[in-house]
Amino acid sequence: MMSFFLRRLAVLCSVLGAAAISLTAQPDTVRIGLYVNDIYDVNLSEKSFSAQFWVWFNYPDSALQPLETLEFPNAKELSESLSFTEKKGNVWWGGKRITAVLKKDWDIRRFPFDVQKMVIELEESDRDTSSLVYVADKENTRIDPKLGLSNWQIERFELSTGARQYATTYGDPTLTESSAYAHADFVLYIRRKTLGLFFSLFTGMYVSFFISWLVFFIDPVDVDPRFGLSVGGLFAAVGNKYIVDSILPQSTTFTLVDKLHILTYFFLLLCIVLSVASLRIWKNGNPEASSRFDRRSWMVILFSYLLANVWLIWDAMHR
Repeated sequence: MMSFFLRRLAVLCSVLGAAAISLTAQPDTVRIGLYVNDIYDVNLSEKSFSAQFWVWFNYPDSALQPLETLEFPNAKELSESLSFTEKKGNVWWGGKRITAVLKKDWDIRRFPFDVQKMVIELEESDRDTSSLVYVADKENTRIDPKLGLSNWQIERFELSTGARQYATTYGDPTLTESSAYAHADFVLYIRRKTLGLFFSLFTGMYVSFFISWLVFFIDPVDVDPRFGLSVGGLFAAVGNKYIVDSILPQSTTFTLVDKLHILTYFFLLLCIVLSVASLRIWKNGNPEASSRFDRRSWMVILFSYLLANVWLIWDAMHR
């Protein structure tokens, strides 16, 4: 009987000991921070931008070596320099300078009134979150005060940490179904300076519309100039669309650029249709009625086109 109780007591102690170990086993905390020196080569068509920055870690155990196991998931090209590691009191401090070309899926739905998020992703590649987690060094994370982007206004930045989940264990026999690794995102929010860019991109489109709109001041029987202006304006608007698309990445979304050009195509075609109707009225022996029709047409076309443009642009700026 005594041996039975002793065995039960031994089993209970082992269970409690295992539970105590599992409760006390906490992952190592690594503090991560960045200082961004420069961001350049913002390339919409190549879906990328370049950055130069310092990254550092504070950690309690020299065996962790987070600098060696750090990776950049959204980097296309990467170079490292000036790496260092030293002990400061009871804390290890290590860092290095990074120059990278980073992937960026640009959101061009509101272009050229867009706000973009420039993201630098950092991730632990060796130890999962059961043994290592990141904490953001928000106090010391900064951008260079001299950092400036041509045609962009820097609004704010933030450094956030967490974990990235993967639907695989990468063959780790201690894990089941999935794995998670410490992850950090440095995000820089930038807003495009739009006024000059907007007029440089869309002047051709608006000129083509106003040239076509002038047909209502030409007698319908002057067929060549009346219809030639509208057709020429339509081709000019299509050419302007190709020029604007050449600086943007391919996208399946319906952008502001698409909306403004399609709106212009519609009104240019409407000018042609109304010119045909005015010519028909004139040919039926009603030149005065044709003149009244043209006066009403140019007013309706002009104010409708301007109001539609104002609404689309206002919506893009305030969405």
